[in-house]
Order: sequence, then C-alpha cells, then structure tokens
Amino acid sequence: MSSARSSAKRAFPEALRQRLSGAASTWSKRLVARRGAIHPPLLLGYRQIFILPTRFGWMIGVLLTAMLLGSLNFNNNLGLFTTFLVAGIGLLSMHLAHRNLEGVEVRGVEAGPVFAGAALELAVRLRETRERCRDGLVATIADAPPSAGVDLGAGGFGQAVLQIPTLRRGWLDLPRVRIRSRYPIGWFEAWSWIWPERRFRVWPRPADEAPPLPTASEFDGAAEAGDESDEFHGLREWREGDPLHRIAWKASQRHQSLLARQYARPRGGRVVLRLSDAPGADLEQRLSVLARWVLDADREGRHFGLELGSSKIAPAHGEVHRKRCLDQLADY
Repeated sequence: MSSARSSAKRAFPEALRQRLSGAASTWSKRLVARRGAIHPPLLLGYRQIFILPTRFGWMIGVLLTAMLLGSLNFNNNLGLFTTFLVAGIGLLSMHLAHRNLEGVEVRGVEAGPVFAGAALELAVRLRETRERCRDGLVATIADAPPSAGVDLGAGGFGQAVLQIPTLRRGWLDLPRVRIRSRYPIGWFEAWSWIWPERRFRVWPRPADEAPPLPTASEFDGAAEAGDESDEFHGLREWREGDPLHRIAWKASQRHQSLLARQYARPRGGRVVLRLSDAPGADLEQRLSVLARWVLDADREGRHFGLELGSSKIAPAHGEVHRKRCLDQLADY
C-alpha cells in the first residue's frame, strides 16, 4: 500500500511538469506566431529574432557592475574608462549578433528515410540574402545534440544537419527548431524559432536474425511476360502495336517475315511476403522480420510482393518498390 502511495506521489510531479511544459510550449508558439511567419521558407527579420546575454555575458555584466561601483567609490578614472570601454564592446557585440541572423533565409527542412533506432539526419537548408558573410550559425532541437556551426558566404547556401534519435516506427512529428548565433565574442545569443510543417516516416527496424525468405506456394516453373530487363525467351510473329525496337531484323530477313523478340520473367523468382508468415512474439517483432525480408529480397534482385491483412502490394522490384513496401510497414 505504501509503495503504491509513493508511486502516486512521484507520478503527480511528473504529470504536473509535463502539463506545465506543454502549456509553456503552446504559449511560446503563439507568441512567436504573432511576430510573423513560423514555417519555412522563412526570411529572418527583426520580428523573428530574439536576443539575450549568454551565461558568460551575464557574468561579464556582473563584473562590470562591480567595476563601476568600485571605480565610483574610489574615484578611479582608469577603472571608469575600462568599464565603459568593455560595456561599449558588449553593446557592439549585441548588435553584431543580431545582424548575423537578420536576412538569413531558412529555405526548408529535409530528412531522408531512416529505420527505427537509428538517428534521423535532419537538414536545415539556409541561404544568405544580404551579400555579407555569416559565421557560426547553429541549429538545435529538443533532446538532440546541436549541429556543427555553419558559415555562409555572401549570397551563399549551406545546411545545418541535426542528428535526431528515433525510438519507434511510424510518423515522427518534429518540435520547433532553433537557429542561433553567438557571433562575434559569445556575450549575447540571438535566435529564431521555426516549426517544420512536414512529418517524417520512420521504417521498422530490420530484425538482426530472421528466417530465410518464404517460398511462394504458387511456384509452377512457368513464366510470365516481361520487359527488356528480364530474360530473352524467344521470337514470335510481329503484331500491330509491338514497339519497333523489339523487331529482330536479321531473323526477320532470314524468315522473310517480321519477327519480334519476346521476353519472359520466371515465376520461380517471385515471392509474396505475408504478415501471417512472419514469426514473432508481437506485432513489432513480426514487422521487423518483414522489413528484413524486404531488404533481403531486394538485395537478391527478386520480385516480391507484400500482404498486410487487407492491404496488398503486387510483386515488383526496384528501389521505388522497396521504399513503397517499407512505407507500408511503417504505416501499418
């Protein structure tokens, strides 16, 4: 009984923290949205840029305050001169930090396909629009390490790449992305928020160990019509509508009639991957086995189809077909 009460006490602060965090995020998004556009493509202007001292900047501010009070107390002109000189450098660095972001265009946010458990590489594409160099632009996102600094030449392009961990398959909704700069001396940080509009799909993690590919029950050794990428099967009479490049001119000359090349696709190389055939203790393990089968069949160059309940994909091959099958597994 006491353990249940202690668990409830621990759960209450965590729920309260999550609720407050969600409310703060919603309020922040509304505040930023009132100042202008928040979705890329976005040109950063003064209404989208925020600026505050960094931790080091606050320490310098405290030190300058102490120097000012001490110099006034002891009537030390050299101390006053040093205090105002350093304060002037700080104010100049604040304007330079803001200027380093102002006029940068966030052209878009892109990411390639990724398997669950691997890091999603999110590329934030940037462009310089004011014909001046920008140094040390960094993109950050919650629960992910910041990107490496990006330097933009005058009128140039660049991208900041973020490594975002993925825990499960399906659609991944990204939180806001922060573009920041601490140029030139790190006393002030200027930043702007963007919200990616797109969601990104995460494929199931392929099983490390999976049974061999299943064999299709309809194997009969027959062949079906194919195209030029399949095996040459023989010659037949040319028919109206056949493409001209299939005409076997030399053979037609010998036989005194137009003959067309015929291609065939052996059915013995086809396989249908079914969810019911995949072993596993739960749905995620079975989908993981199916993902491994899809990769193995594609690597072997086989024609394969996919059946997930009522959803069916006809047998085919190639990169587009492989991605379509993995997308179907992610959405199931």
